[in-house]
Amino acid sequence: MFIGHWAPALAVAARRKKPGLGTLFIAAQLVDWVFFLFVLLGVEKMRMNPAISAVSPLDLYSMPYTHSLVGALAWSAAFAVLVWLVLRDGTAGLIAGAVVLSHWLLDLLVHVPDLTIAGNPPKLGFGLWN
Repeated sequence: MFIGHWAPALAVAARRKKPGLGTLFIAAQLVDWVFFLFVLLGVEKMRMNPAISAVSPLDLYSMPYTHSLVGALAWSAAFAVLVWLVLRDGTAGLIAGAVVLSHWLLDLLVHVPDLTIAGNPPKLGFGLWN
């Protein structure tokens, strides 16, 4: 489930030296890592529901800060700025931010309809796997 998010990181790393593959792997998984941290802190919510999809029993019913389009754009911008500050390379920062945003776009294709624009219904998604 998570490996598909690494494709943009691998594609970029094959063509550019900066940002490095490790940074791009972090970018590709950043919103999921923050999501699971937020679940542990009670900020976002998930539950097990074997009937939700044939692929995964995770019902990600509340994730407005990490998996909404607005949230993904905010994490993308923050990571882009961080990479720019560390590497002093604006292009590397923009690329890293784009890889963060690619996470949301890929989720839109494969999640059950649980993604939102700004954390509120209506939920978006093509749900190819349900």
